[in-house]
Amino acid sequence: MQQPPSWTAIFYFPAGIIMSLLSAAGLGLLLAALNVKFRDFRYALPFLLQVLFFASQVIYPLQSVQQSLFKYLLAINPMNAAIELFRAPLTSISPDITIIAIGACSSISLLIIGLLYFRKTEAYFADLA
Repeated sequence: MQQPPSWTAIFYFPAGIIMSLLSAAGLGLLLAALNVKFRDFRYALPFLLQVLFFASQVIYPLQSVQQSLFKYLLAINPMNAAIELFRAPLTSISPDITIIAIGACSSISLLIIGLLYFRKTEAYFADLA
């Protein structure tokens, strides 16, 4: 059975892409600076990425989580909001605006933290290599 996406995909898909790009850039900057500054961090990096992968609700919708505290704790992961935005036009269920707002705030804060930490430590990169 095929279901065409809703017209809201025009708005939701670009918003999901922007949120994914912001969070990926912030996390990439932060992890790159940490990896250069702390040499042993590269061994913990695969474990950290695995935890972040399983904290994203790719298989199940976030609306299926019954406990509201756990739902908002999962919403801190910015990829959950992006996945909700990608899923909304395909399922014709409007996304929870609170989840999207929490994800957008955490995505922007992750970008700011990553950018500030990278700028703070980039002067030492040549000395450590």
